[in-house]
Amino acid sequence: MSFIAIDLDGTLLNDQNEISEENIKAIQYAQDRDFEVVISTGRAYFDVQTICEKAGISPFVIGTNGATIHSKSGKCISSITMTKDRVESILQWLDGRNYYYEVFTDKAIYTLKERREHFRNEIKSLKSEDLNTDMKELVEVAERQFDQFGYVLVENYHDILKQEEEFYNILACSFDKNKLDEAWNQFKKFDELMVVSSADHNIEITSKRASKGMALEKLAILMNGSLDHAMAIGDSNNDLSMFQKVGYSVAMGNAKDVIKAVCTTTTLKNDENGVAYAIYRYMENFVVQK
Repeated sequence: MSFIAIDLDGTLLNDQNEISEENIKAIQYAQDRDFEVVISTGRAYFDVQTICEKAGISPFVIGTNGATIHSKSGKCISSITMTKDRVESILQWLDGRNYYYEVFTDKAIYTLKERREHFRNEIKSLKSEDLNTDMKELVEVAERQFDQFGYVLVENYHDILKQEEEFYNILACSFDKNKLDEAWNQFKKFDELMVVSSADHNIEITSKRASKGMALEKLAILMNGSLDHAMAIGDSNNDLSMFQKVGYSVAMGNAKDVIKAVCTTTTLKNDENGVAYAIYRYMENFVVQK
């Protein structure tokens, strides 16, 4: 048994936040040949479930950067939480410095209503400026973030802490690189935390025991499978951990050079059905190896 692990944003999803028909057919092609397809993302499971149902596919799902694993039928196989005390200390720090942030639980994505509106206005203001290509793409990525399913708007972070839910992941955003670096350095100090990034405007904080790579490895063990010939496809910093676990790593054509440099190969862009291209090429190579 072998696995194909696929990131969502910037990878499987095109710039319209949809899975193309070509990518859907490629996933089904692999599944029909007994390959286990795994969606591996920073998004919450309930959001991924909505996307997969719309596309008519039933993969395994590694969610919230490895904090959760769900079976093809939707059963939670594994969850790694953050303590409420640690979540509170993180939110106090972010809140006191006016970051936009989102808190992912097993039930919802919590964010502050006023802070969300401010971030939306910042995006709107940036879109009206004459931006270079990289910055324009970054603003578009940030705007698509709001298309996720499961948002609950609250007045303050105390409302989040009142929830009797499992806390998986905290995402903090800023277009100010120095401010983002400050947050990265702040939370990297804590041994029990994992800090990664899925785009140049954010950092994502989970338990140190949670990463896409560790979750993929755990899934392979649970399924009595192997990652020796497994493939992982992605485009961002938070995909690096799963690239390190597989035998065949693929960077999207739209990934930065630093991501392409650590991968086995590069495929087409997310708006060019790069996942489908990578799957068919992988299947041909795998059959030869077999």
